[in-house]
Amino acid sequence: MNSPLFTIKTGPITVEWSLLKHSSSAALSRDIDTGGTLQIKPSPAYFSTFTVCRSGFPPTTDMSIQYGPYLFEETDYMVMLSASDDSAVSLSNRDPSLLQERRQLPGSSNFIATLNFRSQVGYSDFTVLIDGRPVFTFTVEVFPSKLEYKEDYEQMLAEVQEILTGLAMEYLRATYHLGQTDPNPNPSGLEWLILLRSIAAELECALQQIARHPLRGMRRDRKITRIERIRRIDSSLRSTIVRGGGHGAFSQVEGLPIRRMLPEHRTETNLDTPEHRWLALQITRICQRLAQLRREEANKELTVRRKKILEELDCLEVRMRKLANLEPLAAAEGNPPAGFSSLQLQCAPGYREAFQKSIVLMLGLRIDGGPIGLSAKDVSLLYEYWCFIALLKLIEQETGARIPVKALFHIQQQGLAVMLTHGRTTAVPFDLLGGRKLIAEYNPKYAREPILINQNPDIVLTLEAPLWPPQKLILDAKYRIDTSPEYIKTYKSSGPPEDAINVLHRYRDAILELKSDSIGNACPKRSVVQAAALFPNRYKKPGQFKESRLWMALEKIGIGAVPLLPGSTEYLSEWLQKTLKQGGWSIAERAIRNVADDRMHDWRQAATEAVLVATLRDSNPQDHYDWISNNGMYYIPIKTTQPRFHELRWVAIYLPAELRRPGAIVMWARIKGMEVKKRKEIVTPWSAKRHPDEQMFLYHLDKLKPLDQPVINEDKEGKGSRLGSHRWTTRLGLLRARNLTELFLETEPEWRLYESLKAEGIIFSIQAGKVKGTDPLDPTGRAWFIINDKKVQYRGSSGFIIRWADNSHKYLSAPQQIIVKTTVSKIL
Repeated sequence: MNSPLFTIKTGPITVEWSLLKHSSSAALSRDIDTGGTLQIKPSPAYFSTFTVCRSGFPPTTDMSIQYGPYLFEETDYMVMLSASDDSAVSLSNRDPSLLQERRQLPGSSNFIATLNFRSQVGYSDFTVLIDGRPVFTFTVEVFPSKLEYKEDYEQMLAEVQEILTGLAMEYLRATYHLGQTDPNPNPSGLEWLILLRSIAAELECALQQIARHPLRGMRRDRKITRIERIRRIDSSLRSTIVRGGGHGAFSQVEGLPIRRMLPEHRTETNLDTPEHRWLALQITRICQRLAQLRREEANKELTVRRKKILEELDCLEVRMRKLANLEPLAAAEGNPPAGFSSLQLQCAPGYREAFQKSIVLMLGLRIDGGPIGLSAKDVSLLYEYWCFIALLKLIEQETGARIPVKALFHIQQQGLAVMLTHGRTTAVPFDLLGGRKLIAEYNPKYAREPILINQNPDIVLTLEAPLWPPQKLILDAKYRIDTSPEYIKTYKSSGPPEDAINVLHRYRDAILELKSDSIGNACPKRSVVQAAALFPNRYKKPGQFKESRLWMALEKIGIGAVPLLPGSTEYLSEWLQKTLKQGGWSIAERAIRNVADDRMHDWRQAATEAVLVATLRDSNPQDHYDWISNNGMYYIPIKTTQPRFHELRWVAIYLPAELRRPGAIVMWARIKGMEVKKRKEIVTPWSAKRHPDEQMFLYHLDKLKPLDQPVINEDKEGKGSRLGSHRWTTRLGLLRARNLTELFLETEPEWRLYESLKAEGIIFSIQAGKVKGTDPLDPTGRAWFIINDKKVQYRGSSGFIIRWADNSHKYLSAPQQIIVKTTVSKIL
C-alpha cells in the first residue's frame, strides 16, 4: 500500500484513503485539466473541527477548500477508519457493492475496506458512522482513466444526447405527432441547449414565414371624427348625439343640432395579436435562458472547449434577438391572456411550426429509456452506446442512406421511448445500392441451433446481397486498454486486452447458421467474416495505428481492433468504407477458410478436369520422353468417339519399367492449347512411316513437373501389369491415386465411398466403366465397386446406384447407406 492520498481527522476518528500497491497507477500520470474533489459535510449535530491532509499539500482546517486527489475508475483503493476510543466506526455508500472486503480488525475498533469504482465516474458520497450514527459525509470525484475527462467524456455524453435528440425530432416530423412533454418545466441546460441547436433553423424559418404573411387582428378604437367622415352610425353614436356630446360648434343636420366632431368606434387591422404576443414571449425567454447559460459558463475555468461553447451561445443569442425584431413580434405589446389557447397558433402555416418548436423548448421533449436515461457514471455502458450511435452516423455518411428513425423510437403513453437499451436487441436496417441491405444490430443474441453456448456480441453488421448468404461483421465495444510495454512491443501499439481479442475468435467460431448443401443436407456454417474490438484511444500522428499488428491483422486474418473516440473516427470510417464498397465475392474472400475446406474445394474442382494418362513409344521410350519434355508437345491419333479429347486440361506421363521400377506416372503438365495436324507435319526424331496422313491431336504443354506422389503400377501382391495404351482420369483421381486402379476414382463421392469401405474393413474390388465426357455442373463416376455380389456406381445428382445379381437396383445418397445395403441381405 502506498502513502495515503488523503487523511481526515476529526475528534476520535481518522480516515485514511490509499491506493493499493498492486493496482495499476498508469492513469495517475495523465495530465488532467481539472482538479479532483474532496468535500466534507458534517452532520448538523456534529461540531468538531476537521483536519485534512492531502498528499503533497500541508494539513488544513479550512472546510472551504474542496480540491482533492485524482481518483480513477478500474483502480483498487483501500480506506481505513480508526477511533481513538472504543467506538465502532464504519463507512457506508449508496452502492453497497462498492465497498469490498469490509472487515473490522479483531481486538480494535478499526474498520478497513477495499473498493473499486469499476467503470463508474463522477461524484461519490461516503458517510462515516460511529456506533451506527452518521458523523460526516465526504465527497470524492472519480475520473475516467481511458478518456480525457473534460473533452472525450463530456463530448461523448453530449453526442449521444444530441444525435438521439435530432433523430427524435426527425421521428416526430415523420409521424406528425408531438411527443409527450415533460411536466418538469426546467429541462437541464445541456438538454435544452441541444434541443435549441436542433430546432433553431426550423424556428427561424417558421417565424420568417409569419413575418412574410402575418395574420392580422381586428381592433375597435374610439376616435374623434368630423361628422362628414363618419362611416357607420351605431347606438353609441346616436346616444352621443341625443345628449349633445362631442366637440366643436353645433351644426344643423336635417333639423337636428349636432356638434362638428363626434366620437366614432372604428375597426382597424393590427399585428398586436395574442398569438404574436405569445411567440414574442417565447423568444424573450429563449434569449434570457441563453444569457443565463452564458453567465454560468463564463464563471467556470476557461478551456478550449468552453471557449467554443461561449462562442456558440453568443451566436445563438444573436440569432434569437434578430427574430425578436421581426415586425409581427416587435409590434406585440404585453403578455398573452392567462390560459391563452388559439387554433390559429396551432394550425396556421408558420404559426403551427413555431408553436411546436416553442413547446418543445419550453417544456423539454421527454425521451425515456436507453442512453437518455443512462446514468452518467457508467462510462463503459456510455461508451458502448456511443459506439453504436457513432457507427449509425458513419453508415449514413458513407452510404447516403438515412437512419431509419422508426427503428430507434416508438411512442408510449408517457412519451417517446428510445429502443436502444442495454440487454435488448435493436436492429436498424439500411437499404444500399444494388439491392443490398445492411442491418446494424445492438446487443444481438445468438442462442438457437446449431450454436452450443449463447453468444452476445455488442454490435453486429449483417450484409445481405442478392444470391449471397448473410455475411456478418462483429464490432465489440471494449472500454479497456492495455498500455503496458510488453503489449506495445508485441502489437506495436496500445490496444484492447488480449482476452478481448480472444473473445472475437470465439464469436467467429461459435456463431453458426444451418445452411443446406447441394443435396439438401443442413450443415452448420460460419457466417462471421470479420470481427474487431473498438477501444478508447487517440493517436497524435495520422495513420500511426495502421503500423500496428492489430490493424493489419484485421485485413489478414479478419480479427483485430479499431480505435474509436469522439473526434477520432477516421479508422472506423476507413474500415467501414472499404467494406461497404465491396461486393459479395470480395467480402467472402476475406473470410479465413479452413485448410481442409480449401483442399475439399480444390478437389471438387479437380473432379471436373479431365486428365490423359499418356504412354510412351515401346521402342526407345527415353527418346519419346525427351522429345515431349524439350518441345512441350504430345500427340495422339484422333478418335471421334471420345469427347474427352476435346475437354482435356492435363497430360500425365507414364514411365514404363524400362525407365523406372516399378513403372509409374511421375510427371504431368497443364495443356496450353490444342491443334489438329497430320502426322507427317509433326517433326520428330523418328519418322512417320505407317500413316503419315493420319489426323492427330497435338497438345501444347507447360513445363513438365513431378507429381507429389507417383502413381505406381503395382497391385496388392506387388506385381505390375503392362500399360499398352493411354488411360483416362481426372485431376482429382491423379492427385489422390497411389496405384493405377485408383485412377478410375474420378469424383469426390467415389473417393468418399472408397475411404468409408476401407475404414470399415470391407473387401471390395474396382472395375473401370465406360469413359464418358465430364459435366462440370454434375460430374458422374465410371468406377464400379464390386462388393460381394453387388455392384455400386456413382451417378451424379441421382446418387449411388446399387445393383444386385438379379439386375434389380436402388438409388441411395450417402456412402454409409451403401455400406449398410451391401453388407446385409437384400431388402426390397
